[in-house]
Amino acid sequence: MKTTLAAVAFYFACAVTISAQANHVDPPLGTTTVSGHVFCADTNAPARMATVVLEPSDVIESIKPGEQLQANFSGEAVETLLDGSFIIHNVTPGTYYVIASKQGYIYPVAPLYVRGDQPSLPEDRRKEEPKLAPRIHVQASLPVTVNVTIERGAAVSGIVLYDDGSPASGIHMTLLAHSKDQWVQPPTSPVGQSFFSGYTDDEGHYRITGLPAGEYLLEGALHLSKTTYQSDEHSGTSVSMQSVCSLSVYAGGSTRRKDGTPFSLTKGEERHGVDMEIPLTKLHSVRGNIVAAQDGHVLNGGMLSLLNADDRSLVSRTTVKEDDDKFSFSFVPEGEYILHVDEGSDNEYRKIRNSPGSFPPTRTETHTLRRYGSSDQPIRINGEVTDVYVAVPELEQKSASKR
Repeated sequence: MKTTLAAVAFYFACAVTISAQANHVDPPLGTTTVSGHVFCADTNAPARMATVVLEPSDVIESIKPGEQLQANFSGEAVETLLDGSFIIHNVTPGTYYVIASKQGYIYPVAPLYVRGDQPSLPEDRRKEEPKLAPRIHVQASLPVTVNVTIERGAAVSGIVLYDDGSPASGIHMTLLAHSKDQWVQPPTSPVGQSFFSGYTDDEGHYRITGLPAGEYLLEGALHLSKTTYQSDEHSGTSVSMQSVCSLSVYAGGSTRRKDGTPFSLTKGEERHGVDMEIPLTKLHSVRGNIVAAQDGHVLNGGMLSLLNADDRSLVSRTTVKEDDDKFSFSFVPEGEYILHVDEGSDNEYRKIRNSPGSFPPTRTETHTLRRYGSSDQPIRINGEVTDVYVAVPELEQKSASKR
């Protein structure tokens, strides 16, 4: 019996050894590990389940306020354990910033954007480390240990209502930062985390946290989309989504960014009551047709842009397609506009069947028979607008083309 037990034990030990050897993978030659701990500055406690990445130093140091961050991230994105520890494997030699991020705490890159209005930044940005982000130099096969501290940011909260008093739920709320005389959207993290936005809940409440001190403008975005589900025996169920219309509203109830009401946050401030009202009763639809100026017939192709009359800034854009020769704009605020038409055309639309199992099962080929010129038409909107006709001049006829 003892002999049998010894044999089993010996066999089990060999099996474990062989399994461990089979599962062991040596790190690529010339790489190393970066490990350490992340701590919360406000509590001195470990930052549990924070995200840690290594961002190449040249990417961070090339950031210019007002420009979007072009992340060059590659490698592991790890979460800290319950003691705040982390380890990143297979790090190639180079110089990096150790970027730790957690909900409610300042994303270390964000202050580089928010402080963009300062009159003079240090000439040598390479010597200035982003706040709370240690800069490390990694050499081949030499492990690096580093501790990181993250700082709790300011927060802003409020309620978003339609002007009939009902809560606006599911609205995407974003804070824009004032930088270089313009409002810019601070970056998301290299792993897609967004620290300057959120959604309203079922009662219209929102709260955005982890903000550095600075000047901000609150933007709410309404999006309507259409989802199409297609099922067949070959490819199963396919899903396609198409945007129907969208509208941005800013603090103060304005639908134009330049007329929004900004506010400032101090370090660590908890700001309540930054509310927003969406002027639903002052949003209207505009429908109409593009017609040929020469004989008034309706065109079945063209692109239309709705522009603000004072500065010709774009409000919305739509097209006339094969399934409806009318154009339509939704969620248009009251005001003065210009309807601008491009690429007006008389078209012939042909349905072509795709190969079996493809989605969609058919496609449309457009054959242009006649093209027309551009046109502007002023329009004042203070209610629902239907049966608008925008006349476009005829161009010299060309041979039919396919597009």
